Amino acid sequence: MKKQLLIAAVAATMTSAAIADISITGGMKVNYKDTDNNGALTNAISHETDLQITGKSGGTTVYIELNNDSADGLAGTTSSTTTAGTDSTEDNGNFDVEDVWMKTSIAGATVKAGTWNGSDSLVSADSARALGKFEVSTTVSGVTVIADGSSDANKNITFKGDVAGVAASYKIDDEGADEYKLSTTMNGVTVAYHNVDDSDSTANTGKSSIMVSGSYQGFDLAYAQADTDTSASITGDSFFGDMAAVERTSGGSASDGMASGDDVSGFSIKTNVAGNALKARFVTIDATTAALDSDIMTLTATRALASGVTVEATYTDEDSTTAANDKEVLDLELAVKF
Repeated sequence: MKKQLLIAAVAATMTSAAIADISITGGMKVNYKDTDNNGALTNAISHETDLQITGKSGGTTVYIELNNDSADGLAGTTSSTTTAGTDSTEDNGNFDVEDVWMKTSIAGATVKAGTWNGSDSLVSADSARALGKFEVSTTVSGVTVIADGSSDANKNITFKGDVAGVAASYKIDDEGADEYKLSTTMNGVTVAYHNVDDSDSTANTGKSSIMVSGSYQGFDLAYAQADTDTSASITGDSFFGDMAAVERTSGGSASDGMASGDDVSGFSIKTNVAGNALKARFVTIDATTAALDSDIMTLTATRALASGVTVEATYTDEDSTTAANDKEVLDLELAVKF
């Protein structure tokens, strides 16, 4: 009897130690796209699935993000990849590991290490998952100080705080490129400014953006513009949409994305009508080459269904000075999050 009680006690102890605080969230979306690119018609069905696994033990968090999408191809096939943080050969039918990091507290500072991508801004996409990435942050007298970098990329120091109601941040990297952001809200109107200066090694790489947003009588309104120097380009995927996928030609051959020196501005309006989220966005690209100027109109309607699925219809019309770049896309999407 004593042996049985001892075994039961040990088993109970091991179970409580082994059970971790783990949560799993995720989502999937399936898209049907019908594209008319200056008379060339195509259509395609694609999917994307994400799983986020979060584990906690005391004050330490471990996060893993898995992804599978149509670009991964068929199960059982392999392909080479040079993406940081992934194997050189991956099974395309499986989930790819994307963000993997651990965050904890050491001597009053928050330490994060692993690999992850940041968030996009109006001017830049922050999607790099460099190897050996780290971030150490602490707050001193109301100012947050962040040191970050990786084993194969720039090292940065960022200072963030609030000055008389203005949220401000200043970042400098080891190549001497200064970056600062300012934002404030006055009478319900938010103004945000972002500036990136030249690095010490490359001239004319500065770019900046400003965005003004607010609500009026049930409508969310926003205006933004982003400007670049002659050797800088806008790569962000946020308010304007994916600037790296804008239709354009260069030297007679097809290519995508904004060229160096191109500027962009846009206006959006959002509201809800009878349970439907409606949004219209109008973007103008002022290219360094006049023949590549474009106006892009995007209309989106989103509705949540009782089944937990969200259905969304998006119509995009890209009207370029160069007719070969004209494009119309109808995108129908079913999405679910859990």
